Amino acid sequence: MVGKSDTVRHSNTSSAHADEVFVAVAVAPADQTQKRSAEIIYLPADKIGGKRIQRIDPLARACGSDAPDLKAKAAKQTEKRVPGLPGVVEITYTDGKRKGKQVWHLRYRDPLTGRWTSIKLGEVGIMPFIEMAALAKRYQDDVAAGRSPKSGCMTLKTFITLYFHPWVLENQRSSKDTLARLERYVQPMLGTKALADIDQRDGERLIKYLLEGDASMRFGELSHATINRVMMAARAALRHAVELGFIPENPFKRILQLKETPPSPRALESDELDSLLAVLEGEPELFVLLIKLLLATGARISELLELHDADIDYANGVVHLRMTKAGEAQTLPLTNTVAGILKALKPLRRPGNPHLFPAKAGAGHMAAPYKRLRQTLAAAGLEMAGWHLFRKTFATLAMELPGMDVLMVSRLLRHKSVRTTEVHYLATPKKRLFQAANDIGVSLLTRRERGVS
Repeated sequence: MVGKSDTVRHSNTSSAHADEVFVAVAVAPADQTQKRSAEIIYLPADKIGGKRIQRIDPLARACGSDAPDLKAKAAKQTEKRVPGLPGVVEITYTDGKRKGKQVWHLRYRDPLTGRWTSIKLGEVGIMPFIEMAALAKRYQDDVAAGRSPKSGCMTLKTFITLYFHPWVLENQRSSKDTLARLERYVQPMLGTKALADIDQRDGERLIKYLLEGDASMRFGELSHATINRVMMAARAALRHAVELGFIPENPFKRILQLKETPPSPRALESDELDSLLAVLEGEPELFVLLIKLLLATGARISELLELHDADIDYANGVVHLRMTKAGEAQTLPLTNTVAGILKALKPLRRPGNPHLFPAKAGAGHMAAPYKRLRQTLAAAGLEMAGWHLFRKTFATLAMELPGMDVLMVSRLLRHKSVRTTEVHYLATPKKRLFQAANDIGVSLLTRRERGVS
């Protein structure tokens, strides 16, 4: 004898019965001592009702919209069109907690998703009608221009992750630096702010914060040049948001750069170079050969770390650079000194890794050993500096050679402008300055002793 039965309906989208709905019938026997049993009966979907599928696009998720509770009952409401404002409707709630509340909505087809949707304009009686009309017009202009009115609610951090990050990796040579500046300096302050809410004052506050500095920053403060690079990264991200239609204009485009006062070029003098080479004798061979190759070529650290064995062209006497700052193929002269360093690198190669400076694991190149560089400079009694110290030392030593001029040094460094070489790379050794000042003094005294006015 069959007793009471409970029926549960469920749509099946993953099994072989993808177009069917099953009904689980739990049968309770009249004799309660017996175990309950259940059976699943598959029925066509149209026998019970069409499946309800809730699709949430990435833009809605980024704005904080999740799938609603399908069991929740929709609030009863009535709506009417607002005369003279196409697409604007006035909704009046007739039931529930919002009973009697009236709001304006704009209905439109979202340019980013291609679907009809709506956006709240304001509440009747609280928002002035003329202000509502102006907001509706602005949203309609956005739609006409291919921009989504809802896109501005996405936070800056979400936009960078979903849209700017993949774009900058594909289109910018210095993408790693750009993303690092955004993550380190911009996102902690503006990352949770909606794109549409970011304005010029936010950029000015960001600059003020960077100028004041704190313990989390490198050396406790940032130079004007570094702050300008941070703002360039922020402007690039917001400019991409404009291009994709998320915001109408770049809020940082009118912010002026800080005045930069580039420091005098710093290069190793002869005695400092001797001290460094003495310290290097106790360092790992791969690190030592990297420093020597930097000094022998004047190349950038990133260019050398990317080198493969196949890039060495012994027949033509050149080294082909895979990755350059200029974004074009370039070469280095394969001198006898460079060839000797490359020969010393061969025993240090790792099987299956084509790089001249291989990583300890995997098929990539080694990471730039910044920590070991700082330790080495400190052991040699030298000031802290970056990898460009060796490029500037190469340029300065080259200028001291007979017959060398600034144009030739600029070509060796592969600069587009001679001025870049003059202002940022050519250091004047202290000994030469002292000798020049001494020679001038001797000349003046000699002229006075000879009675020359």
